[in-house]
Amino acid sequence: MAQAQGAQDLEDLLGELRKAADGNGPRVSVQEIMDAVGQRSFGPLLLLAGLLGMTPVAAVPGAPSMIALITLLVAGQLLIGRDAFWLPKFLLKRSVRADRLQKTVRVATKPARVVDRMVKPRLEALTGPVADRMVALVCVVLALSVPPLEFLPFVAFIPSAAIASFGLGLIARDGLLVLIAFAISAGALGFGLYHLIW
Repeated sequence: MAQAQGAQDLEDLLGELRKAADGNGPRVSVQEIMDAVGQRSFGPLLLLAGLLGMTPVAAVPGAPSMIALITLLVAGQLLIGRDAFWLPKFLLKRSVRADRLQKTVRVATKPARVVDRMVKPRLEALTGPVADRMVALVCVVLALSVPPLEFLPFVAFIPSAAIASFGLGLIARDGLLVLIAFAISAGALGFGLYHLIW
């Protein structure tokens, strides 16, 4: 079972992203971001995907769908029991502008410190191996919901928030946050279905 082995909290993850953005030229590839976060780190990878879906990076046309595809592949592999995550080369070669990633990190740093003070280990039964599979299943569904929601202004933000909450909850072993993420997921899916149908 994949466990978080890199970032230990949100600020730590942003620090790894800052290093990737500062040291790799004008663009940063998905491969470089994966290397910074750790390819066996399910929680940090989920947190990263969710954060990117909530920040200026997601303003790039097609970026939310690409982030959703990465989330789908990572969550799907956890669901079938893989220990390390594989992504196809065409995704690993995709890149974002380093300055856009740096801006994302700057915007998120102060809120990250506040969030890190609020999360703590609790209800840890919701952060164990069985919970990992449940989270993975919900993240698969959320990822599949993002491409159609991308056409609705700001709506794709909601599943991204749920995915980020799942990731941070698993990193911090905060079962309450995982429970909140399940509630956000239900709201995101219901909201999305309502807008797509009506």
